[in-house]
Amino acid sequence: MKIKVKHSKKEITFFIEVEKEDNLNPSPKVSLSKQHFSFKLPNGVSSKDIHPDHLALVSILVCHPFIGKRIIFPKPVSKKFFEATGVITRYIVENVDETLEPWIPSADSRPALAFSGGADSTAALALMPENTVPVFLDRPLPLIRKSKYDKNAPHVACEKLSEFGYDVYKIEADLEYVRNPVGFPVDVANAAPSIILANHMEFDAIAFGTIMESAFGIGHPNYRNYPRGSHYRMWGTLFAAVGLPLLQVVSGVSEVGTSIINRDSAFGHIAHSCMRGKWMNPCRNCWKCFRKLVLDSVINNKKIPDEELNNLFKIKEAKYHLSHFPIKHENVLTYSTSKYVDLFELEIEENENMMSLLTKRVRGDVLEVDWMEKYFPVMFEIIPEKYREGVKIKLEKYLQPMTKKEQGFVLNWNLEPMLNDEYYQKLNTNFSNMLKIH
Repeated sequence: MKIKVKHSKKEITFFIEVEKEDNLNPSPKVSLSKQHFSFKLPNGVSSKDIHPDHLALVSILVCHPFIGKRIIFPKPVSKKFFEATGVITRYIVENVDETLEPWIPSADSRPALAFSGGADSTAALALMPENTVPVFLDRPLPLIRKSKYDKNAPHVACEKLSEFGYDVYKIEADLEYVRNPVGFPVDVANAAPSIILANHMEFDAIAFGTIMESAFGIGHPNYRNYPRGSHYRMWGTLFAAVGLPLLQVVSGVSEVGTSIINRDSAFGHIAHSCMRGKWMNPCRNCWKCFRKLVLDSVINNKKIPDEELNNLFKIKEAKYHLSHFPIKHENVLTYSTSKYVDLFELEIEENENMMSLLTKRVRGDVLEVDWMEKYFPVMFEIIPEKYREGVKIKLEKYLQPMTKKEQGFVLNWNLEPMLNDEYYQKLNTNFSNMLKIH
């Protein structure tokens, strides 16, 4: 695969030249669609000042799933970045300039946040320095067909953060259309606008709203040692090589914890995880709405009216996800149902409504859940030293560290015994059947 760029005063465009060995269909559900993508640049930013290593990293972020045997970048990269690409085993980098100096941030540089407007990235911002720059990847909407995605809420969130004094950037970029179906080719591709701005804005790290469930595998079948896992080994190495190390400030915080941070922080109320609803008015008809509304009800000690709760179980997307075994981020539902039963005195043995059935299915009636209200200290192994102490001080304004016993819940996380247990297999079947007729 060869990548070329075209510069203009207000825009930089990347062109993808496919070669015979490239993989245009990396999976049955994913394929290469558009063969170019662009970033609209804010005033004062010149695309010609972007470091070649930054152009290269953006190229990898967008094209990685589709690259076959090699990638040729728009410009030769530094020896440092070339050596870092050794973590990639599937393809090689061919153009290197051994005389090119790697990009190094200045002493007074600051971090960027790949901001989505959602709960997790909003909570991440609450733990970061006041000079952090939230950068929102502003996906242009198609003019021909209608999209379910609504930008109203994240746009308002950006405006609200500006009112709080943050230097916020909305960068229009169409990189999500390179993939079919539309979306990020890799999960950290939302950092691309921050990388494009890094030289001009003097960034020295890029933060994400990556939570414990995604980083350490909690809620999934098995624990993942994220600091030594393949994701961090690859992307952490590549980002560090271009002077922009990953800043995973909520990687040891569960979805429960980010909800607590947003409840208690000065601007947490701006968080809006639903991608379809308007500002302060979620659609109440998607999987995220189901999960977040139930969780927020227990975090805020506010019972959902019975009719509204009943309607949540009728959401088509919710039925689809709730029928899975295990359910994605199942631990969050374990917490939510456990607390719902306790706070609102739900008699699950006598009242076989949908919430009762879900509580038993996800073990909200038997498992300890308070550890999800705390943070997992292993996260600090991957926080750059410059920001480690500041993040810790801010984090402990909201959450306490897990005890050794509670850390054991994380380190020993394993859903296999439940998945192989006939009792829970039967519960899953019965619950799934009830969802179909509900």
